[in-house]
Amino acid sequence: MELIKYPNPILSKKCTNVEIGDPEILDVLNMMSQKLYEWEGAGLAAPQVGILKRVVVIDIRSEPKRLYKLINPKIIWKSEEMVESQEGCLSLPILKDTILRHESVGVEYLDEKFQRQEVTATGFLSCCMQHELDHLDGILYIDHLSKLKKSIAIKRFNKLQEEKNHEYELNNE
Repeated sequence: MELIKYPNPILSKKCTNVEIGDPEILDVLNMMSQKLYEWEGAGLAAPQVGILKRVVVIDIRSEPKRLYKLINPKIIWKSEEMVESQEGCLSLPILKDTILRHESVGVEYLDEKFQRQEVTATGFLSCCMQHELDHLDGILYIDHLSKLKKSIAIKRFNKLQEEKNHEYELNNE
């Protein structure tokens, strides 16, 4: 399982629902959970590992500790209150920007036993849920920026990637 990075077109594709009872999706959830911790992320959506299915894992590392494994998640309500969210993304390493998110959301999903569950998320968990569910619809957090800010962010990302690649080449000569 490899991390898919921007500008790979898979990140802009919409995911399909998981079939109820699909036994393979449980392995995918477990591998994604391992990668989430290995890559030190707060959330990971299936398209970020090349799988176009509606599957997400989230652990915001708060107390009480909770690893969310969400199958076919969907936001069923959003608060009117908005908050600024400082966001980064495993698929856009090094880059961070501030965007507006709903302060609270209600998310309906299937758990690992394909049982319907619902969670009310606020604060950072709410922002993380929105960020990861956006991935399932082919939306990156930079897509929430104005055209100008997105253009600047992409240029900054490309420059940082070039510098990182150049540094890697120098270290391996």
